[in-house]
Order: sequence, then structure tokens, then C-alpha cells
Amino acid sequence: MIPVPDRTLVELSCRPVKSILDSREAASKFLSHTPYLCNLLTRYPNVFDSIADDGADAAFQLSLELLNEAMAANTDREIVSKTLRQAKAKGHLAIALADLSGLWDVNQVTHAITVLAEKCTQAALWCAYQVAADREWVNPKTSLEETGLFAIAMGKMGAYELNYSSDVDLVVLFDPNRFDANARSAKEAAVRITQDFAQLMETRDEHGYVFRVDLRLRPDPSSNAVALSTQTALNYYERVGQNWERMAYIKGRVCAGDAVAGDAFFEELEPYIWRRHLDYWAIGDIHAIKRQIHATGGHETLDIKEFDVKLGRGGIREIEFFAQTQQLILGGRHPNLRVRRTDEALDELVKLKAVSSQNGEELKKAYAFLRNVEHRIQMHNDEQSHTLQDRDDRRREVAILMGYGDNQDLFESDLLAVRRFVHGIYSDLFAQEERLSGDSGNLVFTGVDDDPGTLKTLEEMGFSDPGGVINRIRNWHRGGLPATRTVRGQQLLTSLTPRLLEWIAETGQPDTALSRFSDFISGLRGGVQVFSLMLAETKFSEDLISAMAYAPKLANDLARQPALLDGMLDNSFNAPLNQDSSEAVLMALEKVVNSEDDFEGRMNAARRFHREETLRIGYQILRGQANASDAGPAYTRLADASISVMAQVALEEVQLKFGEWPGKWVIGAFGKLGGKELSATSDLDIIVIYDPGNPPHPNDLAARFTQRLIAALSAPTEEGELYEVDMQLRPSGKAGPVAVKVTSFEKYYQGDAWTWEYMALTRLRIVAGDRELAARVKAIACASLKVRSDFEGLEEDILNMRQRLAKERKPNSHWDLKLAEGGLLDIEFVVQQAILQNARAVPSVIRPNTLEAIQALQEANILQPEEATLLTQAYSLQVNLQQALRIAVSDQFDEELASTGLKKWLSACGGVSDFVELNELLKKYQEKVSSIRRNKIGPLATDS
Repeated sequence: MIPVPDRTLVELSCRPVKSILDSREAASKFLSHTPYLCNLLTRYPNVFDSIADDGADAAFQLSLELLNEAMAANTDREIVSKTLRQAKAKGHLAIALADLSGLWDVNQVTHAITVLAEKCTQAALWCAYQVAADREWVNPKTSLEETGLFAIAMGKMGAYELNYSSDVDLVVLFDPNRFDANARSAKEAAVRITQDFAQLMETRDEHGYVFRVDLRLRPDPSSNAVALSTQTALNYYERVGQNWERMAYIKGRVCAGDAVAGDAFFEELEPYIWRRHLDYWAIGDIHAIKRQIHATGGHETLDIKEFDVKLGRGGIREIEFFAQTQQLILGGRHPNLRVRRTDEALDELVKLKAVSSQNGEELKKAYAFLRNVEHRIQMHNDEQSHTLQDRDDRRREVAILMGYGDNQDLFESDLLAVRRFVHGIYSDLFAQEERLSGDSGNLVFTGVDDDPGTLKTLEEMGFSDPGGVINRIRNWHRGGLPATRTVRGQQLLTSLTPRLLEWIAETGQPDTALSRFSDFISGLRGGVQVFSLMLAETKFSEDLISAMAYAPKLANDLARQPALLDGMLDNSFNAPLNQDSSEAVLMALEKVVNSEDDFEGRMNAARRFHREETLRIGYQILRGQANASDAGPAYTRLADASISVMAQVALEEVQLKFGEWPGKWVIGAFGKLGGKELSATSDLDIIVIYDPGNPPHPNDLAARFTQRLIAALSAPTEEGELYEVDMQLRPSGKAGPVAVKVTSFEKYYQGDAWTWEYMALTRLRIVAGDRELAARVKAIACASLKVRSDFEGLEEDILNMRQRLAKERKPNSHWDLKLAEGGLLDIEFVVQQAILQNARAVPSVIRPNTLEAIQALQEANILQPEEATLLTQAYSLQVNLQQALRIAVSDQFDEELASTGLKKWLSACGGVSDFVELNELLKKYQEKVSSIRRNKIGPLATDS
């Protein structure tokens, strides 16, 4: 039990105004402060006469007699509608006169209002059922109690605590074993009846309306119909019911319809409402419910004069919550606490010594005072308002109706004293509460209505649609995702949500970050492990959210493969990339692949390893643990290892089926793989070259081996794909064999190849296979490049090729870093032309890596120092940006659509302070590279 210090409330000075019953004129004069009641007195003077002559009970009975007429006229919807409205109006007037004159105390008033609402509900529901029977949707019954359909009164109606302008909070259910549908399904018939019932109650006409009906306390109102079967409701509460819903059912009771079916439902629901043991997470969730009423908009402190009597600090809800929280915590072990009215709950808490006698009595006094203030606010015009406005005329009106006469200052003094007392008691109850709401303000997602304080907080955090955020998170809490379908998953998410939203807001693009996180958790099969991790590793979680915000590709990868998080928890995940070695990566991959027994298992193992390593590389660069320039070597080490290991797997698979293959083979890499410049999305440009031996073995398995290798590297499995493989750079391209004999390779490059193929050959690097054959292939390539140096049409071919590419593959913008004028392609053309021109005279310039080739060309005085420096800087900047974009962005980068966070991160990758500076730097380098390309190669069609 939670100890709460004793507090004292000053004696209140409000008094009833008995003189209003002296005459109808006196009543009319007094009620001039309330246009609504004044109008009722004019329309129904007999109510005043009855209360003056026979007492309050007799006057109220006039409205109940009308409701008996409505029940009797159940098949005539028009008569029922009119009668209900007249009964409600007369009942309101009788109750108000009994209230203001002091004939009834606040408990008698709220009880009478509730009885009036209950009788109206019964009459309207019976009429709607009878109409449905006439239409043959259901079979006729002699009374509503036999139908299998029932309405549960929730909230204040359930506790007989309705105020003058309350909605009636109802949950309408039907027992499928008792509800006798006819031409329609049981659910459809029940829904139609409920809709007709609500319309009968709510529709305004010349006679007014009866009561507003709120059906949103039913299970998951955004997804479920307005009427549900009892089994559907029980399944929901058992599976994903939340603690605020348990709290709502403390006051729940059957108020209309089949009590037998209703009692059976409550009997099954009882263990859900009243748990003998309440774990930490449920208490934490109760604290979250409490925060919903902490800071509603405009009522954050006691100093603000305008006051929401229901939700404001020191208001009605704090007293109700004080009682209900302890009922929920203790009621499982103490059945006497299972009462509905707030004053009864306080009495039982006193008996249990959970609340002192003094605090209990003072809270009841404060509750009565605040309920009276609420009633008098609503008497003005029958509006569902709980706000005592900062308007002197309205506050004076309430003071008069409270019995303070012209002493408004005394009323204000009493009101403030009550608020201070209530909020003090209420705050003491939660003095030891762990603050899970974060530092930003209200972040609460329980209940049906959007918490005003949470809307305000989310708006201040930068969310463009706070209501949409609340609905999204509320759906998570209701079990709308596989990750939150368990109670434990919901509990963990309840604790995580406030901090999660703060991390999302800190990214500077909260809408985007929330959307990507939502995609991520939508892909989780279960949420307990991930949510527990995020709560335990808050720095990791904050970094993860930030990475998702800046890198949509990473977010998508995690959404598709949430198991990647497992790898992120390994100590090796944060090992520096520049400390990796090719041998270590190869050995690690061999270990996981060789632990599997068959070809498919080894393919899956390789894909899992590759996926985790790719994430590790990208994540370290995103978080600034590594530079973008570290990415190319890291991705290349991973690709080299994948090729080597899967080649061995492919060879073993082929030899297992077809016998030993004595031929020698190597795998060569072209393009970015050859230059050790791979990015996150690069294809593998490879070639298989083999020597069948002399004499050749009759069982030549080169083609089978190559096909198996391609499958091992690129075939999709349950674990996804490894790489896309491109083998078109082999001699004769697609028309030639998939594996090339070394003699054919040599012959082709002695004179049959095109100039562009020699350009590609400058980047050849052997990544796997026989060492002797590798040395032979490298020698052939070097000799072939030397021969091409003497080709007279070399420069013309290269210019034509660059101009054709410029025409056929136009860049989208200067951010198309490969194709843009002055981009990576221009630099590669300049470098590869220089290599081909000088391969015979200076063979040392033949280097697969672009930056190494630039340095070699400078050392050979082929490039001037300023040219080499410019090309190095321009290439480094653009390849770093390209690496970053390949990690972060799935599609083409568009600077107009890019987020602020992504631009900031790209600027850091480019080594500058902001995106404007980065843009200017990029354009400057591209212009200078274009100038060099024009001087070395020639103009493009688009050059000015």
C-alpha cells in the first residue's frame, strides 16, 4: 500500500438556495443565470409545481412515468423519440431544482441523472430491437431481457455518477448463443440495432436530444464494429487488453438488455479486471494513465485561473484516479474494494487503512464541491463543458448557483483551496513514481480521446500530425502489430515510447524517423527481445533511431531483416574497419559457411554473414566510427572473401556430382571490385579464366563450375541474395562461354578486343584461384595493354565512347556522381586513357585502383602535380559521397527532397560545415575535372 500524508481542507462556504422554491417567479429569477434551465421552466411549469407541492421525488417521477410510456410504445419510433426527449427535459429540470435548492445532495443528483439515462437507454434500445424485429433482422421477443443483447454502462454512468451534460459511455455486446438473428448475421443485426439506438438517442430535433452516446470504450474501436459478440470482446481483453481498460471496467455494469448474458460475460471478465498479483509493468502502465491528466492544455499549474474542473490539476479526475488506481492495485486481494462510486471507493480504502480517515473524508468533501461546480457550468446551456472560464460574468454565475450570492471572492478562495488540497493528496500517491514520460512533457497514449497535453508535446517535438502519431502508437499498444500482440511486448513498449519519441524528435526529422521506425517494428515477429534491448541499451537505441532517420536504405534493410539486430549486439560489430584484414574476413566467412553440411545451407550461411557485415560497415560510417573512404576497402574485403569461399563451395558441389576436375582456374575482378572501390550496392564484375591442362582432361567442368559459382553468389534463397553478378566483360560477352580458357583470353586481347575492353582491362585484379595461373593471366593482361599503347585510333575511340555515353546516359543532376560532367566517369576516363597511352613505356602505371593510378601517373610525370592533386581531391570527395549515398539512399539522391539530417551528415562526409558549402565544393571540383577531361580527351556534345 502507498502511504499518503494527512492533509486538511478548509471549511467550505457554499450553501443551497432554498428560496428558489418559494414561488415560480423566484425560481424563474434565479434560473435567469442559466438559459437552459430557464427555458425548461417556461416549457414545463408543472415540474416546478410538483416539486414545490409534493417534493423532489414526485417531480422526478413525472419523467420516469413518461419513460414507462416510451417502453409501452416500443414499436412506434416517432412517439418513442418524442417521449424520450420530453422525459429527459422534465427530468433535468426536476433534478436541477432539487439540486440548487438543497433538497438533494450531489450523490442523489448524479444518481438521478444516471437513472434517467439508464431508463432512456432501455427504452431506446428496446425500440431499436423491435424495429429490427419488424424488419425481420431478428426474431421477436417479449422483452429486452430475453434478447441476448445488452449494453454495459461504463465510466460515470456505470458508477451512477453522471453529470448534467454527460455522454453515456456504453459497450454493446451480444451473446451469440442467445441473440436470435433471422435474415441477417448476428453481428450485422446487432450493429444495425446499435446504430439505430444511438441515432434515436443523439439526433437533435424540435424536442431536443436525449443523451449523446459514446461507444468508443469497446475493444479496439478503430477496427471493431459498434456491437461485438461476447467471445470477440473476451478474446480481445485476454489477448491485448490494457490496464486503462481494466480501470474502466471497475465501474462497468449491465444497464440495459439481457442481464443473464451480461452477468455471464462479467463472470468471465472478472480475472482480467481484478488480478490477485500486479507486476511492475502493470503498475508502470497505471502511472502512464495517470500522466494523461497531468498537463492538459492551458491547465498545467494551479496558478492559471481558467480551470478544467474535470481534467485540470486539483480536479475531479485526480480524485477518481486516486481511488481507482488503488482499487486496481489492491482489488484483486480485497473484494470489498470492487465498488463503483468514487465516494464508496474512498470509504473502503479508509476501512482497509490504505487511506487515512481524515484524507478520505476531506477528499469526499472536495469531490462533492467540484462535482457541484461542474454541474453549474453545464447548467448554463447544457453543453458538455467542464471549464470554468477566465470570464468574470461566467465565474460570478457559477458562484451564485453554488450559493455564494455576491461573494465571488470567497468562491474563488474556496475553489483554490480545494484544488490545492486535491492535487497535494494526488501527488503524494505518486511521489515515488519513476518518470517514464521523458523530459519533453506529456507523452501518454492510453484511453480513447487524444490527451491535449500529449498533442501539445508532440507538436513542440516537431511532428506535423500529432493526432496521427497518437493513433499510430495507440494501435501499437492495442496489439496491432505482431511485436505487440503479447502483454509483455505491450508493457515494454509502454515504457519505451516516451524515450523513443524523444530520440526520434532529436533527429530533426521526426515524421520521417517515426515512419521508418514503424516500418521496422512492423517487420518484427515479436517485440519483447528488441524492446528489452532498446530499453537496456539506450545509447545504442538512440544511435539506431538516428541512423534510420538519415538512411532510408538502412531502415528498409532492418525492416526486411530485423534479425540483423542480433549481429549488432556482438562485440565485433564495433571493431574498427581499418583494423580488418582480408585474411581475417576470409577465415571468419569460411568458419560459418563450413559449419553447414549442404550447398543450400552454405549459401544461407554466407548470406547471413554478408548481411551482418554489410550492416556493420554501413552503420559504422553512418555513426562516424569510420570514414566513407574506409568503405571501399571494407566492402571489397567482404566481396573477395565471398568469391573465394563460394568458389570453393561451388567446386566441391560440382566435383561431388561429376568427379574431380584437374583443371586450374582463377577468378578475375573488373571495375570497382578490381579497383577495391566497391560500395554498398555494387555488382560484381568478374571473369572465370581456366587452364584445362595439356592434354585437356576429357571431363571439362569449367562451365558447370562457373554456373554453380554464379548461383552460389547471386541466387535468391530464404536468406535473400548475396550479390548481383555481371560477367559481360569476358571475351565475346554474352555470346561467349561463361568460363574462358586462358589461351582464348590471351588470343582475344592480342587484337580482337575493343578499346573499351582494354580500358576495363586496366582494372583487372585476380581475387581467387591458382597462383601460377593468376601470375600468367596478369602477365597476359600487362602485355595486351602494352600492345594497345601503339594503337593509332586509341584517343579517337576513347573520345567517341565518352561522347556516346554522355548522349545515352544523361545525368539527373550534378549529384549523379558517376555520370555528371566532371564526375567519377570523367576521372576514370582520363586515368585509363593515360594508362593505355603509356603502358608500353611505363608499365608501372598499370594500377587497378584509381587513386593509386593517379599517383603513379604523377610520379611518371604523365600528370602534372596540380592535375594529379585536383583529380585526387575530386575523386576522393565524390567517391566518399557516393559511398555515403549508397549506404543511406535506395534511389537517386534528390537534394530538394533530402532531409535536413541527411544533408548535415553528407556535409560531414564531405568534410565541410553545411550543405550549401558542400554543393559549392562539389560543383567547383566537377568544373575543374571537366576542364582536364576536355584537355586530355576532348569535348562532349553538351560542353559549351
